[in-house]
Amino acid sequence: MKLKYFSLLFTVIGILVLYFLSELSQPPAIEIHELPDFEGKQVTVDGIVKDHHTTKYGSQIITIENNNATATVFVETASDVEYGDKIQVTGEVQKYKDDWEIVVNDNKFIKILKKWHNISFPLWQLADNPTRYLDLNVNVTGHVEAISNAYFYLVDVEKKHSLIVFYKLSKNITIFPGQKISASGKFSFDKENFRYQLGLYEEKHGITPLE
Repeated sequence: MKLKYFSLLFTVIGILVLYFLSELSQPPAIEIHELPDFEGKQVTVDGIVKDHHTTKYGSQIITIENNNATATVFVETASDVEYGDKIQVTGEVQKYKDDWEIVVNDNKFIKILKKWHNISFPLWQLADNPTRYLDLNVNVTGHVEAISNAYFYLVDVEKKHSLIVFYKLSKNITIFPGQKISASGKFSFDKENFRYQLGLYEEKHGITPLE
């Protein structure tokens, strides 16, 4: 009987040892600015997708940003990330020319933590740091004002901040002045008119009434 209990005890201890070893073998989670300290090592990094494209060979190049630091992620097989997604990547740190990059062997090591349309923020956050969100898909909350056939203005309650929002007539958007909404679109800068704007042109863009 004692032998049976000892056998069970050793089994439990063995499982615990394997668990702790697996935990110790996990790549460390680091910030983007720490990449130079981990050259040739496996790491895990979080960031917002600032840019991405697929090469003619089927691999993918992703640029991520976090705390004003950016990094290039090279993925051997393309993933389903979109501009503005918050993702987590695990791969090997390498230096390519003068830049640091994270090489990911398989897109299963690209984890989408939050889709861009589920990350909502007020107008003042865009106004405080507009370049951070430039050319990204964003989801902004505010109140409707000055409606036209192809655009309207999104303002905050105090009307301290405003953003012009363009949309396609084919979207059949129904809004009214003063309505609180969440607008999902691409944030860009209009050089000709020297202003930031939100474009609701793609199928995934749109408006959600909040009141």
